[in-house]
Amino acid sequence: MHWPGFNADGALLLPLEKRDLLAADMPLRLRLDGLVLEQKHELHVTLLNHATASVVLDRLDPPAVADAFAAFDWRIIPTQRYALVHKTKDEWDGPLQAWAVIEHLQMPAFAAFRDRLARASGLALDCGIPHVTLYVAGDPAGIGLPDLATWRACFVREVGGDEVRRRAVPGPTRR
Repeated sequence: MHWPGFNADGALLLPLEKRDLLAADMPLRLRLDGLVLEQKHELHVTLLNHATASVVLDRLDPPAVADAFAAFDWRIIPTQRYALVHKTKDEWDGPLQAWAVIEHLQMPAFAAFRDRLARASGLALDCGIPHVTLYVAGDPAGIGLPDLATWRACFVREVGGDEVRRRAVPGPTRR
């Protein structure tokens, strides 16, 4: 995988193809726990959010971060393990209830990359939770899970695969 660079907001995101993660039997809108969530328009794994990237770049230059990225195999394996997460976001006009369904990913490079940056910068970066946000409600951008503490605070429940896939409609039976 090639170096994605920091985006305009200063975050380090690994773009993902929707076709690799959203199977044909996954609906555009998902009804779950009284919510209607919509498929996210673009998919990515957040390696470093804006705030974390900013602190890292105070200690390391961008080429050092790019070199750390290049040292790893960025293979991504979907797990078909999902979770419902919730966060109340402070917005300019008051609190916003944001919900998301994420898929956990197997991504050994994720924790190793963050560990390498922590060691090189002297910062306390935890291993994080490798995931992709598939469905959102309340905020189309998702909710942001930059570290383990945020993950724990936002976790609502595990979501079964049968809850995110359309149920097959039985066809006519042959006799």
